[in-house]
Amino acid sequence: MAVIFGTMHVVKRAGLEDPEYMPLIRSVYGIATALMIGLTFYMKSMVTKKNDTTALEYDDPAPGNQGERIVTTNVKHDISEIAKLQKSTLMTVGIVVFMHFKFGYIQPLILQTLLPMLNMYKSPLFQIHILGKPATDDLKRPWIPANPFAGFGSGSSANANSEGNDDAQAEASSGNDSASDSEATSGKNEKDEETRKDK
Repeated sequence: MAVIFGTMHVVKRAGLEDPEYMPLIRSVYGIATALMIGLTFYMKSMVTKKNDTTALEYDDPAPGNQGERIVTTNVKHDISEIAKLQKSTLMTVGIVVFMHFKFGYIQPLILQTLLPMLNMYKSPLFQIHILGKPATDDLKRPWIPANPFAGFGSGSSANANSEGNDDAQAEASSGNDSASDSEATSGKNEKDEETRKDK
């Protein structure tokens, strides 16, 4: 988010939304997109060349397929991830180009010149096959994107359980107090009865 807001601030301060910068921005976006797509094909060639046939087995994280076991190899896994990246890149290019030529938006061109390259640098594919880092810790396969909403359900459940426990404790306390009051009243009545008998 900081990159997005920072980029938008620079765009406005530098006046890059002026039509005179349009050809330059289009050219830079085209070069960045071509470089991005070319990089995915280069990584695919690196993966194919390594041909890491180490067995890889994990549960399918896709909605509706949870619990289904996936049995593959590292090379097939990485090629599949590259195909997903290429598909998402082309879809994004289509949307950005449509928005630009249909509505004249310039900001998406600028953002999509920077963000994909930044995300590519952070990706396990780039870290392993370009920078040569070992596939361990955060780079360990399979690369399952984190669910940003995963903690909300558990947090709500925990709060609900906590509130339920508090209510139960309050009811138990109330019940104990009522029982104590009842016992005290009963004892007082018995004493009054004995006093009347003595008289």
